[in-house]
Amino acid sequence: MAQGETFSGGSKAFHWVAAVLVLLMLYGGFNIARETATWHFGFGLIVLVVMVFWLGWRMGHARPALPAMPRWQEITAKSTHHLLMLCVTLQPVFGLMMVTTSKREPVAFGTIPLKIAQNDTINGIGHVLHGINGRLLLALVLLHIGAALYHHFVLKDNVLKRILPFAKG
Repeated sequence: MAQGETFSGGSKAFHWVAAVLVLLMLYGGFNIARETATWHFGFGLIVLVVMVFWLGWRMGHARPALPAMPRWQEITAKSTHHLLMLCVTLQPVFGLMMVTTSKREPVAFGTIPLKIAQNDTINGIGHVLHGINGRLLLALVLLHIGAALYHHFVLKDNVLKRILPFAKG
């Protein structure tokens, strides 16, 4: 790969940290239990912090241009990436809407209290939005992974290679 075709080390680090956290959170969210909820809440806070820093990073660092592809694929790729960033950032916000207004006394990592004040309306809105966004996020993640694998194994281009952690640019 030529210089400038691959993502920077910082971009790769943010991508893969967020990817691992999102996959863990999706699994945990769809299989949540009272015993694991405290970890789900805590890692949700970490996801939010990572996304805020990543969005800040992206504002100051150029992304490599997309390789040549049909216009519909370019629009789909850009739309999917923007929606992924939005949904991943909003998911912990919607989660916070639930836990900070809960009837219970939720804690992150078993020690950090999250409840601010009970509010059934905000709690209900957060619950609905967290559920809808979680399903949308799962669909976008599957589309993103599917597209990366399609580019790598079918088109045999460098789309996947340019974000891999040890790919040289």
